[in-house]
Amino acid sequence: MGFDNYATALADPVFRKAVWNTIHVWFWSTLITCGLALVLAVLINEYAVFGRTYFRMVFLLPLLVAPAIAAIILRVLFSANGGLVNLMIGEITGTPTFFSWFDSEIWIKPLVVLLVIWRWTGWHMIIFLAGLQAIPRDIYEAARLEGVSRWSVFSRITLPLLAPALAFSIITATLGGLQMFDEPFVLTQGIGGTNHSATTLGMYLYATAFTQFDFGLGAAVSWYIFAAVVAMTLLYRRLSAGLGAAR
Repeated sequence: MGFDNYATALADPVFRKAVWNTIHVWFWSTLITCGLALVLAVLINEYAVFGRTYFRMVFLLPLLVAPAIAAIILRVLFSANGGLVNLMIGEITGTPTFFSWFDSEIWIKPLVVLLVIWRWTGWHMIIFLAGLQAIPRDIYEAARLEGVSRWSVFSRITLPLLAPALAFSIITATLGGLQMFDEPFVLTQGIGGTNHSATTLGMYLYATAFTQFDFGLGAAVSWYIFAAVVAMTLLYRRLSAGLGAAR
């Protein structure tokens, strides 16, 4: 009892697998989501003279869709029988394909990552777009008059001035990734995939506390998650202080 729950959690192979799954999904979803959002924000800021509000609305729409509906859409695309992806692979290879994507221990995590990217890219794009629009245009005009290349302008002007927005976006994606529950839960229908291949810390906490009613173990897991969130928040504060001092 008591502190024994912390040791029990660490000794549980499902818990250790949930830690690895959470790190895996967090890393790839954060990397791709923030990278794609930055590219879209730069393109809209540079080339969309009119209709920026329209682009904001379009890219934010996936966030308004309930995770259950998004999971249904993804299941239609990747269904083993009649899924559009399997149909396309069958057309390309010339042989019918009935691959079960959601039962695969290898492919279930990329599908969770795909769902996270689809839902959250627009939100991060709005953050980057706001940061880009806060950069004075005079700096860019001076750089163009000096004949500075586009890449140099982006790497030496845009990225440094956008650093606070980048830090905020990455840390919020990290905090969300550490507590991820909705996307893997609805995509695996609450079971966490084959051999818990998509079980995250949030799902493990839910299963122990509200399915198995082991509230002691669930509380221990929640403290582990809380400690990780606090550590990342302190890191963000230190990073923000460093950026402020540099500027």
